[in-house]
Amino acid sequence: MELGAPPRDAAPVGGMSALDDMALSDEALEAWMAVKTNRPLVRTMSALDGFVTAAVTGPRFPDPQDWMCPLMGLPRDVLAKGSATDHAVFASVARIHNRINETLFERPQDYSPCFTSNPGGGIDPGRGARDSTRP
Repeated sequence: MELGAPPRDAAPVGGMSALDDMALSDEALEAWMAVKTNRPLVRTMSALDGFVTAAVTGPRFPDPQDWMCPLMGLPRDVLAKGSATDHAVFASVARIHNRINETLFERPQDYSPCFTSNPGGGIDPGRGARDSTRP
Protein backbone atom coordinates (compact mmCIF):
# COMPACT_ATOMS: atom_id res chain seq x y z
CA MET A 1 0.00 0.00 0.00
CA GLU A 2 1.30 3.41 -0.90
CA LEU A 3 1.30 6.09 1.73
CA GLY A 4 -1.31 8.68 0.89
CA ALA A 5 -2.45 6.67 -2.12
CA PRO A 6 -4.77 3.78 -2.96
CA PRO A 7 -3.70 0.16 -2.34
CA ARG A 8 -1.22 -1.48 -4.68
CA ASP A 9 -3.93 -3.29 -6.60
CA ALA A 10 -5.93 -0.10 -7.25
CA ALA A 11 -5.71 1.75 -10.53
CA PRO A 12 -2.78 4.21 -10.61
CA VAL A 13 -3.54 7.82 -9.86
CA GLY A 14 -1.88 10.37 -12.15
CA GLY A 15 -0.24 13.62 -11.11
CA MET A 16 1.60 14.79 -8.04
CA SER A 17 0.14 14.15 -4.61
CA ALA A 18 0.02 16.66 -1.78
CA LEU A 19 2.80 14.64 -0.10
CA ASP A 20 5.05 15.07 -3.14
CA ASP A 21 4.37 18.79 -3.15
CA MET A 22 5.44 19.08 0.51
CA ALA A 23 8.50 16.80 0.32
CA LEU A 24 12.08 18.01 0.54
CA SER A 25 14.63 17.20 -2.13
CA ASP A 26 16.88 14.24 -1.33
CA GLU A 27 19.76 16.67 -0.75
CA ALA A 28 17.72 18.84 1.65
CA LEU A 29 16.48 15.75 3.52
CA GLU A 30 20.01 14.42 3.95
CA ALA A 31 21.19 17.84 5.17
CA TRP A 32 18.31 17.87 7.68
CA MET A 33 19.25 14.38 8.92
CA ALA A 34 22.86 15.44 9.39
CA VAL A 35 21.99 18.34 11.72
CA LYS A 36 18.88 16.98 13.47
CA THR A 37 19.46 17.25 17.23
CA ASN A 38 16.72 14.74 18.17
CA ARG A 39 18.66 12.11 16.28
CA PRO A 40 16.84 10.09 13.65
CA LEU A 41 17.66 6.38 13.42
CA VAL A 42 19.17 7.02 9.99
CA ARG A 43 21.60 9.79 9.08
CA THR A 44 22.14 9.32 5.33
CA MET A 45 20.05 8.71 2.25
CA SER A 46 21.73 5.30 1.85
CA ALA A 47 20.58 4.24 5.31
CA LEU A 48 17.12 5.70 4.72
CA ASP A 49 16.83 3.82 1.43
CA GLY A 50 17.71 0.55 3.15
CA PHE A 51 15.31 1.05 6.04
CA VAL A 52 12.44 2.09 3.78
CA THR A 53 13.11 -0.87 1.48
CA ALA A 54 12.81 -3.14 4.52
CA ALA A 55 9.55 -1.40 5.50
CA VAL A 56 8.16 -1.89 1.99
CA THR A 57 9.06 -5.59 1.82
CA GLY A 58 8.38 -6.49 5.46
CA PRO A 59 5.18 -6.86 7.43
CA ARG A 60 2.76 -3.95 7.06
CA PHE A 61 2.29 -1.48 9.89
CA PRO A 62 -1.31 -0.40 10.45
CA ASP A 63 -0.15 3.22 10.70
CA PRO A 64 2.93 4.52 8.83
CA GLN A 65 3.63 6.87 11.73
CA ASP A 66 4.52 3.77 13.80
CA TRP A 67 7.80 3.40 11.90
CA MET A 68 8.30 6.73 10.14
CA CYS A 69 8.29 8.92 13.26
CA PRO A 70 10.90 6.93 15.25
CA LEU A 71 12.96 6.50 12.07
CA MET A 72 13.24 10.24 11.59
CA GLY A 73 13.19 11.35 15.24
CA LEU A 74 9.79 12.99 14.82
CA PRO A 75 7.04 13.15 17.45
CA ARG A 76 4.42 10.39 17.08
CA ASP A 77 1.67 12.97 16.56
CA VAL A 78 3.65 14.76 13.82
CA LEU A 79 0.71 15.00 11.43
CA ALA A 80 -1.50 16.67 14.03
CA LYS A 81 1.04 18.81 15.86
CA GLY A 82 4.26 18.88 13.84
CA SER A 83 5.93 21.93 12.34
CA ALA A 84 6.03 22.66 8.61
CA THR A 85 9.54 21.18 8.52
CA ASP A 86 8.34 18.04 10.34
CA HIS A 87 5.56 17.66 7.78
CA ALA A 88 8.04 18.11 4.92
CA VAL A 89 10.33 15.42 6.38
CA PHE A 90 7.40 13.04 6.86
CA ALA A 91 6.27 13.74 3.28
CA SER A 92 9.81 13.11 2.04
CA VAL A 93 9.95 9.67 3.66
CA ALA A 94 6.47 8.90 2.30
CA ARG A 95 7.63 9.91 -1.20
CA ILE A 96 10.67 7.64 -0.91
CA HIS A 97 8.46 4.81 0.37
CA ASN A 98 6.05 5.21 -2.53
CA ARG A 99 8.88 5.35 -5.08
CA ILE A 100 10.51 2.18 -3.74
CA ASN A 101 7.13 0.44 -3.42
CA GLU A 102 6.22 1.27 -7.02
CA THR A 103 9.60 0.13 -8.33
CA LEU A 104 9.66 -3.16 -6.41
CA PHE A 105 6.11 -4.15 -7.26
CA GLU A 106 5.70 -2.76 -10.77
CA ARG A 107 9.24 -2.82 -12.19
CA PRO A 108 11.34 -5.05 -9.92
CA GLN A 109 14.00 -5.41 -12.59
CA ASP A 110 14.69 -1.66 -12.22
CA TYR A 111 15.35 -1.78 -8.47
CA SER A 112 18.81 -1.47 -6.98
CA PRO A 113 19.83 -0.15 -3.58
CA CYS A 114 21.07 3.40 -3.30
CA PHE A 115 24.75 3.53 -2.42
CA THR A 116 27.43 6.01 -3.34
CA SER A 117 30.93 4.99 -4.20
CA ASN A 118 33.88 5.71 -1.98
CA PRO A 119 37.00 7.30 -3.49
CA GLY A 120 38.38 3.81 -4.29
CA GLY A 121 35.26 2.96 -6.32
CA GLY A 122 33.69 0.56 -3.80
CA ILE A 123 30.25 0.88 -2.24
CA ASP A 124 30.10 3.28 0.70
CA PRO A 125 26.71 2.93 2.48
CA GLY A 126 27.82 5.48 5.10
CA ARG A 127 27.83 8.39 2.67
CA GLY A 128 25.12 10.15 0.69
CA ALA A 129 23.22 8.26 -1.95
CA ARG A 130 22.26 8.32 -5.55
CA ASP A 131 18.67 7.39 -6.12
CA SER A 132 18.70 4.41 -8.45
CA THR A 133 14.93 3.87 -8.23
CA ARG A 134 14.12 7.03 -10.16
CA PRO A 135 13.38 6.62 -13.87
